[in-house]
Amino acid sequence: LVVIAILAILAALLLPALARGKAAAKSAACKGNLRQLGIALSAYVGDYDKYPGNAAMYSGGNFQGIWATGMNWLNPYLGGRYDPDELNSRYFFNAGERTVFSCPALPPLTGPMGGEGSRLGYSYNELGTGWKTGGLGLGFTVTVTGYANGGWGPPLGPRRYVQVGDVMKPSDMIAMGDGGGSQLAPNNPSAIVDRGHANAVTLSHSGNANIVFADGHVEQGRGQEWIEASDYRRKRWNNDNRPHPETW
Repeated sequence: LVVIAILAILAALLLPALARGKAAAKSAACKGNLRQLGIALSAYVGDYDKYPGNAAMYSGGNFQGIWATGMNWLNPYLGGRYDPDELNSRYFFNAGERTVFSCPALPPLTGPMGGEGSRLGYSYNELGTGWKTGGLGLGFTVTVTGYANGGWGPPLGPRRYVQVGDVMKPSDMIAMGDGGGSQLAPNNPSAIVDRGHANAVTLSHSGNANIVFADGHVEQGRGQEWIEASDYRRKRWNNDNRPHPETW
């Protein structure tokens, strides 16, 4: 009985430490994923002299939402492929195989055809603090005149891409990070949650979130640090490195 009691005490002491070690390992793996995504983004920008993204749609000057989800446009730089006419959810239901797009801290997700797949664990800074006005993040905007493929394809109309020269300070420009939707947005009503949620910074690592910047470096921060309504925090979301309080 004494031996059993001692073992129980040791287990009680060791289990929290083991849990913290496991969480730290997942966070480190997450940072590695984001570093790879940051390198892929830099390669894309080097090839096209502009930033990619999903289509932030506007009609009559009014925000209509985001077309497509995820970051499939980085797939060719990560050993995959990209077909803009496919549903962008396809790549993260990958027959149980986790990909660089899957945060290790998030649980597996059951795919639409059954079986276990990988959950999309990261989101892109599409619109900065101007998530309904556009032009402040890294994603492109489109003035919608129609849709391809009989209404099922991407929106048609004039597009405005963020050029390399538009990003004033890449080392202080949030690019991608822990999230589960089509965009990260600090002043979206659901801007931060504990687990995966559309358009939110997700606190996947013991109340922390990992973020990769436009120059490729990765930072970890406590939850509210990423979306705090202060000039220092909010300017990091915008390509001109200004806080734009009029968008808060």
